[in-house]
Amino acid sequence: MKPYYKRGGITIYHGDCRDVLPALERNSVDMILTDPPYGVNWQSNKRAKAFDVLLGDDGTLPLHSVLSLCLPILRRGRHIYVFGLKDWGDLPVTTGTELIWDKGILGTGDLSLPWGPSHERILFGVYQTSNKNREDGFGRLAARLRKGSVLRADRAHSVAVNKHPTEKPVSILREMIESSSCLGETVFDPFMGSGSTLDAARMEGRHAIGIEIDERYCEVAAKRLEQTSIFEKMEMLDEIE
Repeated sequence: MKPYYKRGGITIYHGDCRDVLPALERNSVDMILTDPPYGVNWQSNKRAKAFDVLLGDDGTLPLHSVLSLCLPILRRGRHIYVFGLKDWGDLPVTTGTELIWDKGILGTGDLSLPWGPSHERILFGVYQTSNKNREDGFGRLAARLRKGSVLRADRAHSVAVNKHPTEKPVSILREMIESSSCLGETVFDPFMGSGSTLDAARMEGRHAIGIEIDERYCEVAAKRLEQTSIFEKMEMLDEIE
């Protein structure tokens, strides 16, 4: 399958990830980090020009089934992070840890209640095909420093929300990438949106592969990634020497 964009270790595919995934090599990525549609037809009413409702956000996307197609692409014993997912169901993933993104701002939610949401959940797990290994919680830990499960980034200041309606702060994506992969490894996002995960991977010196069903966001991601990557800089230095 021909990539929509490919440069400096970053590859973007345009299409439904369920159609693209069979064309990707098995055991070829070192980490999955993704923010799939939550199935709520979410649309902001706070913008002068509202974003369109996201494709696949109508509640019909069989997310666990889609993730089951993603896992064979991931190397065994490596990490997966999914925003908004409540559990792994029957997937061959260890229970892991639930992370919390503290947004630092009060969300809307149900305005009749005295409490408003100011966080999002991120489910973390380790891909293990062996039942015994899952029970024992085996997983390759690339992290150099053990961290807490609350990630803090003020959404009002860290994300302008001008590229995608559910855009995530690059700063917290970089934290997860740094903790679960090594320099030069590959990060995969099957629901890449405007490419925040790919951008974070680029900043951390990783390769990245993203898939996006909406071509508008493929173009947005391609434009934001049109910066010299760490790999291209290394090639330039080699040429000078």
